[in-house]
Amino acid sequence: WYHRRVRESSGINAEYGEHQDLLAKINITKIKLKDAEKHMAMKNPLDYSDAEVRKLLVQTNKEKNNLLSELKDYEWRLDSESQKFAKAEEQRKTFMVQLYGATEANRILNTEQSLKQQRIKKMKSQNKLIGQQSTKKFGLSPTNSSSPKKMDPKRGPVKKAAFVHNDLPKISKNNS
Repeated sequence: WYHRRVRESSGINAEYGEHQDLLAKINITKIKLKDAEKHMAMKNPLDYSDAEVRKLLVQTNKEKNNLLSELKDYEWRLDSESQKFAKAEEQRKTFMVQLYGATEANRILNTEQSLKQQRIKKMKSQNKLIGQQSTKKFGLSPTNSSSPKKMDPKRGPVKKAAFVHNDLPKISKNNS
């Protein structure tokens, strides 16, 4: 996402540079047009013959038309560049809104996860307290609460027969 944003930003910057170049060319063309008009005003038309005046008139009209068409071309390009710039700016705003939404969603998700972890820790601590209270209540130790059978790593699991005691006295079946 970041690389795409950098490419779009550099594209926008390039378009902005072209935009500035077009504005500079338009200003130069306007200056040339004004200089041509001043140049025509400075010379005295009485010093020229009719043929020279007509030739000069045709030449200046061509220059004027060329400069006007160049000016219109620059203005058209400037308009199209400004439209592209406005579109790019709108895309930038859309991306910023999406980025803000994603960061907000990420923040909310992180907050929810941290709250969930806190609840789990709290429940575990409550379960430990309840387990300790129940073992104290019934006289059991937490280590003996599990099965009395232990596993010996060398001999394997303890056999059931090992716990059977035949030493106990038998209960008589007298009906007294």
